Amino acid sequence: MKRLALVVPVLVASLFAASVADAARSEFFGVVQGQFNAKGQLDGQDLKQMAAQGVRTNRFELGWKSVAPRQGSYNWGPSDRFFGALASRGIRAAPFVWGSPRWVASNPGRPPIDTPSHQRAWENFLQAAVGRYGRGGTYWGAAYHRQYGARATPLPVHSWQVWNEPNLKKYFNPEGSDSQTVQKYAQLLRISHDAIRSRDRSAQIVLGGNPGYPPNGGLKAWVFLDRLYRTHGIKGDFDVAALHPYASTSYDFGQEVQRVHSVMKAHGDGATPLWLTEFGWGSAPPDRFGINQGAAGQGRLLRESFEAVLRNRAAWNVQRLFWFLWRDPAPDSPFAHRCSFCGSAGLLRHDRTAKPAHNAFTRFSADKVPPRAVIASGPRQGGFTNDPTPTFTLASSDLGSTFRCRLGRGRFRPCSSPRTLARLADGGHRFSLRAIDAAGNGSQIAVRNFKVDTHAPRAPQITDTDPDSPANNNLPRVKGNAISGPTVRLYTTAGCTGPPVASGSAAQFASPGLSAPVADNTTTSFRADSIDPAGNVSRCSAPFTYVESS
Repeated sequence: MKRLALVVPVLVASLFAASVADAARSEFFGVVQGQFNAKGQLDGQDLKQMAAQGVRTNRFELGWKSVAPRQGSYNWGPSDRFFGALASRGIRAAPFVWGSPRWVASNPGRPPIDTPSHQRAWENFLQAAVGRYGRGGTYWGAAYHRQYGARATPLPVHSWQVWNEPNLKKYFNPEGSDSQTVQKYAQLLRISHDAIRSRDRSAQIVLGGNPGYPPNGGLKAWVFLDRLYRTHGIKGDFDVAALHPYASTSYDFGQEVQRVHSVMKAHGDGATPLWLTEFGWGSAPPDRFGINQGAAGQGRLLRESFEAVLRNRAAWNVQRLFWFLWRDPAPDSPFAHRCSFCGSAGLLRHDRTAKPAHNAFTRFSADKVPPRAVIASGPRQGGFTNDPTPTFTLASSDLGSTFRCRLGRGRFRPCSSPRTLARLADGGHRFSLRAIDAAGNGSQIAVRNFKVDTHAPRAPQITDTDPDSPANNNLPRVKGNAISGPTVRLYTTAGCTGPPVASGSAAQFASPGLSAPVADNTTTSFRADSIDPAGNVSRCSAPFTYVESS
């Protein structure tokens, strides 16, 4: 979906290099839906359609309770099929690890931190999961290619989300205090971080996503996060914050995101990415809670919320969003009745007919039109600057674009606006910019060629007037010599202050001279300086006296 990110003049001084725009893999637009052919949810036809519509990541539960229903053994078969089916369609899995088996707790939402043996069992599960599906995971070798062919491209898991909605009081601490809930999650997060990183040192650890306003008790998401940050050393245990901004309006949705990011900034963590790992609206008839909005309302709110994220992407540092769900579950499925909107939150109805929300979603995710990158300010094309650390303002024709910058023939690297360059030597330089929209389309390269000049020119010298002084002439020509290139400026003030009374090139200054008005019967001391194209100014010249005698 195309929106102008910054209104700029069409004739901005930037050039576009003769390169072809292309697309990079983007995992910005994702969906949430459960495992392959489980509970009437995603199947092969869904995955084919998801891939065709630009969905490149899918969030789902990797349930410990399902993988290890009996202590001491793992059943990876269903998970293998789902991870493999996603990857074979170019969709990366973004699992959240959750769900204690019955041999640990009667309630799957209770975390495995009550005994050392349960903690070790959880750590063993995480290490096994990462060792199987993470970078270099054993599944991505023979097992994957045997299922999906020798040419199938592996897509190992890069991120692991620790638990789901820990601010819900019913899961972590139904009888205890809210502060104990935060402490228990911090404990789970710490042991999970260490277990995951022991198998993949570069894995992203994602906080469990919390609903902004948890139903039936619990801390609001931003309050929970604020208290979590107060746990000593906790910043080192996660790489990505997460939020489930369910709301009745798109405005309230944005307020939830803003509040969470404000907490992150208040704790000096604004640079950490924020993922919206679950949100949406149902297409069922509108209800008093506002989460069901009817089919038209669901589509409208999807568009408004996506546009809000893209408009504020840099300010909120939102790097992923996941819509809940791709397709409605079967009406008689237990999942359809898990929450008030679970049965109608899909972009598609259960029979695969598209809702307005599907059309709105794919306008974002399946966008193939590259953005236009604009260097909106900074040294002009072919111009000069006396600033050895020039600053450029970057813009894109698409909301939510990210930027990559290059100086000279170096590598393109991520950058943001405004972009201030490291100190440059005097001489010519080339600054290049690419914009990449949220769907992964890359712009053509915008270029600025410019020169840095930090040295002031030599001061001009006034040598004569025409006519010679004294004279009965109120518009004498002041003459002298100066280096070519800079502009000579003529003054009647000490120190060459204030506005000049005349200016011109060095050649004009030499002959016929610069005309300067003087009053009758006055004595005027002329002085001159030179300013070069970079804005460097010479010293003020010695005075030269002209007497007007009427």
